[in-house]
Amino acid sequence: MPNLSTVLVGLVVLGIFVAIVARGIRNRKSGKGGCSCGCDQCPGHDLCHPEK
Repeated sequence: MPNLSTVLVGLVVLGIFVAIVARGIRNRKSGKGGCSCGCDQCPGHDLCHPEK
């Protein structure tokens, strides 16, 4: 199998991508912002934390 190394590297990259997306979804559901810089002075505060 001449493409085994390419397939393995692709799977590793895919796994990292899935982990990043899953972490973002988990943070979003728990109410954390996406940029992790704090929300006090953030101009996008209303986008991450809309009033209920």
